[in-house]
Amino acid sequence: MRLLTVGDSFTYGAELADLTAAWPNLLANRLEFDLTNLARPGSGNTRMVRYCVEQVNNYDMVIIAWSHYARFEMADENGFYDLWPGCDGKLHNHYAPWRVDLVDYFTKHHDDDYLYRQYLLNIILAQKFLETSGKHYLMLDSFGNHQANQKNYKENQDLIKQIDSKFYVGWPDESMMEWTYKTPSGPGNHFLDKGHEIVAEKIYQYIKSLCLF
Repeated sequence: MRLLTVGDSFTYGAELADLTAAWPNLLANRLEFDLTNLARPGSGNTRMVRYCVEQVNNYDMVIIAWSHYARFEMADENGFYDLWPGCDGKLHNHYAPWRVDLVDYFTKHHDDDYLYRQYLLNIILAQKFLETSGKHYLMLDSFGNHQANQKNYKENQDLIKQIDSKFYVGWPDESMMEWTYKTPSGPGNHFLDKGHEIVAEKIYQYIKSLCLF
């Protein structure tokens, strides 16, 4: 069986001494699946949706570990990049100065409510796409999104009720941060080996409870 994982730095394995200790590798080993991990540090949610659509036919199962709801992908003549309110525009300086200007503008003028609804739309569209494609899938959150969910729960019921929570680990109140609370972390606040073991085990047990394989 072939497994595709997409996500941000928490799925990539940022700050681990060995990237093979990241939770997608640990999970794939438990399941005895072949793994492709397309997670990237700073990845936005629109990038994850793009990867799923582009790659779906190559895999039997997809796991999407959504990043913060305000992250999204952009592109210019220098390639793809991701941004979000308050991100460090200096990371883009060596590519193009206008990227820094865009980060500054977006930080000052974004609409949180709109961005959260876009995140919900991404979930719904990805679920429908994967179901239509006949693929097994799971979703989970890396951090932060459930706080926004609590803030605007009533206003977003039209979208929330369309999400199939059966295939969403931890929905709507948990993310990787709750599962790995107080485990060792690096200087950039990414959980380390113990945290990745916990996340892999959490997802493995969820898969077993659904009797997917």
